[in-house]
Parts: sequence; C-alpha cells; structure tokens
Amino acid sequence: MTYENITEQKKTQDALQQRTQELELKTKNLEETNIALNIILKRREVDKSEIEENIVNNINELIMPCLHQMKKYRMDAMALKYSSLAESYLTDIVSPFLRKLSTKHLQLTPKEVLVASLLKDGKSSKEIADILNISVRGVEFHRNKIRSKLGIINKKENLRSHLLASYSNE
Repeated sequence: MTYENITEQKKTQDALQQRTQELELKTKNLEETNIALNIILKRREVDKSEIEENIVNNINELIMPCLHQMKKYRMDAMALKYSSLAESYLTDIVSPFLRKLSTKHLQLTPKEVLVASLLKDGKSSKEIADILNISVRGVEFHRNKIRSKLGIINKKENLRSHLLASYSNE
C-alpha cells in the first residue's frame, strides 16, 4: 500500500473553487452593473429627446411669433435685417437639416453651417453676403471650405443639390 500526500492538491483545489466562486460573483455584479448602465443610457437618450423637443417648441411657440410681430412694425433697414437674421438663426437651430449636418461634420465652423443652411434654402451668394453682412468673396470662401470638408471639391456636383440630397429628411 502506498500513501500519497494529497494535502497540497486539496488546498489547490479548494483555492481554485473559491476563486471560481469569486469570479462568478464578480461576473454577476458586472452583469447587473451593465444592465443598470444600459437603463441609464436609455433614460439619457429619452431625456435628451425631450429637452430638444422642448427647445424646439419654445422657440416655435414663444420666440418666432414675437419676431413675426416685430416685422409688422416700422423698422429701419438694419433692424429689419437683424430681426430677419435672428429669425433665420432660430429656424436653423430647430432645423433637422442643421442637426444632421452638424452631427455628421463636426469640423464645420458655425459660420460654415449657417452658410450651408442658407445655400440649402436657395439663397444666392449675394443674398447670403447681405444677410451675414460679409462680402460675396467671403461667402465664396465659406462655400469652398464647405465643399472641401464635405469631400466634393473638384467634383462637378452642385453644393445645394448635395446638401439637399444628403441632409434633408433622412
């Protein structure tokens, strides 16, 4: 009869079983944490949508009517221009087009986003220059930068058509 000392083997086996239980507990805790984080993320998205909707509604229901009423009164050319510009900016803020353009092309400057929006609306470079109080050459500069950032430089593609096709009502 031979006797083997299995004490070390038994200790190793017990340690392994204890580590396995610890890992199972940690795995369960991580799964629960993951579920909680997913719930929080979903709630955050819902909250974000509600906030966006509230902003859009407040602008459309509170601010825009005031601007329309202001235009009914006699204003000098500069005041009329700035009230039209404010209306244009607010329209752009609530515009799904701008949200899509800004989201997809974060490298566009605010002025480029505004020029793109006015182009999409069918404004000419001269009209945009008047609205933004910059030169036509300045508008052309922004148009070229936009074309470059959208990847349509040196292509025979109309910028307005590209903006309409790519960013309207997706």
